[in-house]
Amino acid sequence: MNQNSVKAIGINDESRNNASVAYINQIEGLKDILNMDFDEWSNFDSWESISIQQWIFSRALEIYKGKKIDIKCDCCEHINNLPSDFNNIKKEKCFGKKSAYMIEKVLNEIVLAKLRRESDGTYSA
Repeated sequence: MNQNSVKAIGINDESRNNASVAYINQIEGLKDILNMDFDEWSNFDSWESISIQQWIFSRALEIYKGKKIDIKCDCCEHINNLPSDFNNIKKEKCFGKKSAYMIEKVLNEIVLAKLRRESDGTYSA
């Protein structure tokens, strides 16, 4: 996995040549979820839409398999950078950055599950 595997891009930003583009406005209901309070939208398991969960999970799996994804939001003209640690994600308004955060969060769970399967079943890896 590459650290630059997921990137949020704005309306006027070009996607990377080696990345697939995921358009936020094509995922019906995603903005509604991401518009909720942080405690609600950041709790992936509480989302009522299985199809939106599957969309996030599929993007995380693509990244896990080595692909790069650019998430094109329609709320920003340009996105200069994506935070590496998402410390201020609670204050974020951009749907692209919020989606990238959720994809990264699910990706981390995929990696942790793989480590657990490869070890003795504990999280001590």
